[in-house]
Amino acid sequence: MYDLLVLGSGVAGLSTALRAASKGMSALVVTKGALAMTATHYAQGGVAAALDEPDSIELHMSDTLVAGAGLCDSEAVRVLVTEGPDRVRELGAMGAQFDAVAGQPGTWRLAREGGHSLPRVVHSGGDATGAEIERALATAAAAQGVEVLEGWLALDLLIENGRCAGVLALDGYGQVHNLRATDTVLATGGAGQCFAVTTNPSVSTGDGIALALRAGVACSDTEFVQFHPTALHVEHMPRPLLSEALRGEGAVLRDELGVGFMAGVHPLGDLAPRDVVARNISMKLRDQGVDCVWLDATMIPDFDLRFPTIFKACRSFDLDPRIDWLPVAPAAHYLCGGVLTDLDGATTMPHLWACGETADAGVHGANRLASNSLLDGLVFGARVVDAIARDKLGADETGALAGAGGLAGLGEQTDDSELSIKPNGVVPAEVRASVQKLMSRDVGVVRDAANLDLAAKTLGDFAVLAREMPSRSIESYEVRNLIRVASAIVANAFARQESRGAQIRADFSERNDELLGRFVLVGDRAPQFIPVREAVAGGRT
Repeated sequence: MYDLLVLGSGVAGLSTALRAASKGMSALVVTKGALAMTATHYAQGGVAAALDEPDSIELHMSDTLVAGAGLCDSEAVRVLVTEGPDRVRELGAMGAQFDAVAGQPGTWRLAREGGHSLPRVVHSGGDATGAEIERALATAAAAQGVEVLEGWLALDLLIENGRCAGVLALDGYGQVHNLRATDTVLATGGAGQCFAVTTNPSVSTGDGIALALRAGVACSDTEFVQFHPTALHVEHMPRPLLSEALRGEGAVLRDELGVGFMAGVHPLGDLAPRDVVARNISMKLRDQGVDCVWLDATMIPDFDLRFPTIFKACRSFDLDPRIDWLPVAPAAHYLCGGVLTDLDGATTMPHLWACGETADAGVHGANRLASNSLLDGLVFGARVVDAIARDKLGADETGALAGAGGLAGLGEQTDDSELSIKPNGVVPAEVRASVQKLMSRDVGVVRDAANLDLAAKTLGDFAVLAREMPSRSIESYEVRNLIRVASAIVANAFARQESRGAQIRADFSERNDELLGRFVLVGDRAPQFIPVREAVAGGRT
């Protein structure tokens, strides 16, 4: 029996476990892969925080709200940007090595990325920030004696008397165990593997969100899948990411004719928010009948030194960014929604918490601001532990849960549990590939009602087929989770009959401010619309 069970070993999971250890709690981290096999490890972008003048909390907050297209919770954003600088400094004190200004050791170099009004993003190794943060957190966790189980997958929540008491988990030998804890934290990352083209590693199968959905825990904003506009268009998965920092250093997006096309469509040009850039690239692909556009980064001096990870990736495909334009196209990158939480990471089920990409704390709204994701995990992971330490009993109506308190306790465990999967000849990899192909085809950057309806029906067929996969197989459960989360994405995308942020509907091309709110999913119920607490100024991007 542990005080805290943490599912996931990325920035959110490890920072949560470390915070718990510092407060004397016994913590167990469970991860289905190796400790460092996380989306955090692959993150090229940095951590955004208002660390010094001329930047400010208000500027960072304003940029975040504009990117979120009206659906951010302003109170949650203020928490993120206010507490963020201290969390980043703590990370540095823990041993994370961030890039310094030339000739000024100890003074972090700040970069500018898409949607930011000025430089505020710290990087490590130019484009290896996630790997450095993962290294620092893993080293600190080992030093603190945090217990870790690698190669274990949580199958379902253990629910006793209406509260979470831990998880049912599968070990690497196919044995099922009850892992019990006073409190459980979902920090399993995103669900990019729902799509055939993604920047996410193979482990990003939405496991924590699927656990919550099966248990009737409220989830929201799942329609807002952010597609990174500049994934390297090569035959490799996950797609290598070409960080927005390149455009921050002057790189230009060019179409098939060599024309830089972003300058005329948004005041920030190539540094417009991701949804704007992804939408305009998709339009170019359609209009010119091509598979990619081009990122011209030839003007960046010392590219190989400034961005060594990207340079190495490009060279592995016989591309030299110093002289070649790089082929790019959008790829599924980040899920802005997830398990609905209050400002402390509490969910609608007592003793169950969520943070990081798994959670919807209200900070990202309809479109995440670049480099706010790592910050999200650091800030809300700490808040989860601090709330537990002060004996918080359940969620309150703050943050994304404002106005949604009536959802608590409505869910019931659905019937696709561990025991319902039967051994047979259905190959999980084949079902997985079919789900991914379907989602990329019908639920990509641009959607419409006909394709979403087809996707929903086909996913229902896949769910039936998935019951005939081998039991007690991590691969089978990953497919089950992908289908569950993909269905949640489709349900909310169908319900939101407007284009806002990362949700782009060809049949509803404008925003509809009557839909200024969240679509919330509980169990197998239809999406429930809950208006946002206040109309937050989201820039018309």
